[in-house]
Amino acid sequence: MSSRCRALERWTSGCWAACGLAASLAACAPSQGFRPAGTLDYGRDDEIGLAISRIGARPYINETTQYVGQAWWSTRLDERWELSAVGAFDEGSAAGGAALRFEIASGRWAALAAEAEGGLFWAALSVPMTFRVWRRLGLYSAPRIGLWGPEVTPFLPLGVSAQILETLSLRAEGQVTWADFKYYNRRVHWGLAVAHQW
Repeated sequence: MSSRCRALERWTSGCWAACGLAASLAACAPSQGFRPAGTLDYGRDDEIGLAISRIGARPYINETTQYVGQAWWSTRLDERWELSAVGAFDEGSAAGGAALRFEIASGRWAALAAEAEGGLFWAALSVPMTFRVWRRLGLYSAPRIGLWGPEVTPFLPLGVSAQILETLSLRAEGQVTWADFKYYNRRVHWGLAVAHQW
């Protein structure tokens, strides 16, 4: 084998390894939000949370269900701005990033925000919103467009957040995504989270 062929073989194997690493890290980007707008309204400035998500297989593709976890720490910077450190993980990889949120409006019964988030091999823009059924129970969503793996993906979530103790909330969230806006890339995500505020 010539030296050119050996060099080409080394280069292509290195490219495949780098692409595989990038894909594995991107695949464990946060699959869901679990951070409703207006959750730090009651005199609390910080929240930590932990969640697990089940991501269903695409309908026309032979693949298995995925399970991913995520964690976050959100802190209020002032009356309108909030910063979050976000991490995602699965059985083979982990990724971290940050999210910056601007509260557009927040009242007793509703809240609306805009958020940008990003990390290693992932980024997204979202519009979190919450409607409170009563003080301890709220419905929320955060329509989002971002990266899920290498594709641009729209995320359409709907969740419920229930405050079960003074500083502890449980959240359940369902979501549909269409990677690269293709109907055959539809995935359904289900998740549960617990969050503590102080």
